[in-house]
Amino acid sequence: MMVEAHAINTYAYCPRRCYYEYVEKVFYHNVYTIHGKLLHDHVDQPGYEQRGERELTRSLIFRSSRLGLVVKCDIVEEAGGEIYPVEYKRGSMSDWENNYLQLCAQAMAMEDKLGTTISYGFIFFYASQRRIRVDINEKLRESTNEVIRTIRNLFQQSTPPEGIDDWSRCKNCSLVHYCLPQERKKLKGKIPWERFI
Repeated sequence: MMVEAHAINTYAYCPRRCYYEYVEKVFYHNVYTIHGKLLHDHVDQPGYEQRGERELTRSLIFRSSRLGLVVKCDIVEEAGGEIYPVEYKRGSMSDWENNYLQLCAQAMAMEDKLGTTISYGFIFFYASQRRIRVDINEKLRESTNEVIRTIRNLFQQSTPPEGIDDWSRCKNCSLVHYCLPQERKKLKGKIPWERFI
């Protein structure tokens, strides 16, 4: 079974959302997902650009049978003899591990396909119009591989895992009305589930 890089990002953000999207195949759009899709229109169009010293190839897909991984890179950039992925995000500059894991998965799949070592990549933030460098170190690789294994195990489960249940994040999730985090929180411990078994 091939795990998608975006599933890695989703799992690290919220395991329950990952289960809904990738196991149950449930997805709804909201203003944030639509905005992200509109911003991604350019990088989702396969093509090539030259920006000064940098060569950019858009929308490349890499598969790694060894890792059981399939990734879509927004941009694969080459400069100064180095090649690396660039992941585009709609928000402002932030320090979210889920973005680093997704970028690392892209780098690892690229390595398998290209037979080279990728030591870093970038995350570009639309709202800030800036990008940050992310080192693809051993610790990040181990964390990424662990999430890949965990996602594979999700497909063996008949019920979703716990969610983050953090309203500051849940309220902007496109699946909030499907997941019902506040309602589940209120009902926890109040329903005698043994009646339904």
